[in-house]
Amino acid sequence: MYNYFKDTDTDTLVISEAKWTKQKIPVFEPESSLYFGVLPWVHHIKEVEDKLLEWEPDILHHHHPSGRIDFSLPGLRKKIDIPLIVTVHMSVGSKKYFIDWVMHTFYMLVRKNFLNAVSYVAISKYVKRQLEEISGVAKERIVLLYAGVNTDIFKPVPYKKHKRLEILFVGQVTPEKGVDILIKTVIALAEKRDVRLSIVGNGTHVKRWMKQTENNPEINWVGFVGTQQKVAEYYANADIVILPTRWEEAFSYIPLESLASGTAIAASRVGGNMEAIRDGSTGFLFKPGDGRELYGILEKAEIESLWEMGLRGREYILQNHTLKLFGEKYLSLYNNVLNDPDHLKQID
Repeated sequence: MYNYFKDTDTDTLVISEAKWTKQKIPVFEPESSLYFGVLPWVHHIKEVEDKLLEWEPDILHHHHPSGRIDFSLPGLRKKIDIPLIVTVHMSVGSKKYFIDWVMHTFYMLVRKNFLNAVSYVAISKYVKRQLEEISGVAKERIVLLYAGVNTDIFKPVPYKKHKRLEILFVGQVTPEKGVDILIKTVIALAEKRDVRLSIVGNGTHVKRWMKQTENNPEINWVGFVGTQQKVAEYYANADIVILPTRWEEAFSYIPLESLASGTAIAASRVGGNMEAIRDGSTGFLFKPGDGRELYGILEKAEIESLWEMGLRGREYILQNHTLKLFGEKYLSLYNNVLNDPDHLKQID
């Protein structure tokens, strides 16, 4: 969003509780600590208050989950009384897996702090249904708004004929992401065809799984690469990206980035994945945790056909999920909130 708004007449202040590592943009980072590896906690909330009062914004756009600011919103609103928009980025209604339960519990603890928001933004139909059930706000205040990606960074490369099936995983290396299932599937597949799995990212189980696969040359541990441009290279040169998530993920950016790069994707049939992928056209959907079904997809996959799928995916992204379209949709919501907050227009 910042990258879109910097080229318009819209001034944007980004406040991040945790250390910002995704890309180099101006970010205000108050002094904070990260607890349990996931919960950022600002030491002095007055730092945030003072920055907002200095900035004098027209709209406060909060992103949940956020950490201490989730709990501190009522106090901030007393200091600066402006329209509030809350985007919900997580599955908040599922309790299927431990992480789902944690996200649900966290949301229920802080949801009262969002009740006076002019608008909720759901990042998928899946999240929108959850909010309609448990948020406590009228359905008319919940707007569905899909994300977009930078198609100048995530873009295809020309196809070069090759025999080895190049598989890619991008994200947190944890059991919730299903990386263990993917590793086992690829090791089994390596007995039948030439294959390599590149794993881009860090996580709680990297060292353990690296040790377990040290005698498996088909498993390529890349690690954290640092920039979008570098990640985009891995996407574009892969034959297929796998997102084997176990938990009820709200709406991952992985399918959007993969398809924008002209690369087909296979993902578990959970959460927002079913809204981003056209099964059999731009990728594949499989039962979460089902290594056999994933094996069947990869065993039969023809490399040239996968690249054709990826190019269809690229066209889909250009029509529905560009950074420009993403920014335009949010700008229309901001104008709606400022000019006619009692009549919110649905977007997606």
